[in-house]
Amino acid sequence: MTMAENAPDQTPAATPPVDYRPQPRYGELAPEGWTWTPPQDEQSPAASAPVDPPTALPLGSAQRDAASVSATGTGTATGKAAPSWDRPLTISLLFLGLLGTFFTISMLGSLPEALQMLYTQAELGDYSPAASVAPLILAGSIGQAVVWLATAVSSVLLVIKSKRAFYVPLIGGVVAFVLLVATMAVVLAGDTALLDYFSQP
Repeated sequence: MTMAENAPDQTPAATPPVDYRPQPRYGELAPEGWTWTPPQDEQSPAASAPVDPPTALPLGSAQRDAASVSATGTGTATGKAAPSWDRPLTISLLFLGLLGTFFTISMLGSLPEALQMLYTQAELGDYSPAASVAPLILAGSIGQAVVWLATAVSSVLLVIKSKRAFYVPLIGGVVAFVLLVATMAVVLAGDTALLDYFSQP
């Protein structure tokens, strides 16, 4: 046996050819028909639960709904809006009503003096007011103030809501006048001397 036969084979091994093909990712180069199922312990309930795709409304219907809501709101606001002259007229009537309230209260307070002048002209002597005259005058004065306050509050609320309010001070003025006439009628009805004087032929 020679030395060449006993020596190990020194021939270098052939290197494999370089694979320039892209490495498979996410099954893009997987064989046809192959599927991958993850292990059961790696699946999360949130990932495995089916997600329903959002239902998209037709663009035309959404636009029609928005247009109808806008038109309805605009029409409602326009229908309830008061004219531009309502607010200054209402404020002016409330101011006149306040002056009228002060005048009416002062008139009721001077009613005994007015009756004394009437007594003097009719030569009936001195006027002696009955016990009910003072409470009636006080009640009439308080009633006048309450009527104006109720009228003012109602008018301001209507003006804030952009509604017609000019008629409220007019109604308050009528109520205040009726209350004045009623108070004076009750006071005069309780005076027998004046009733006898006016009932004479």
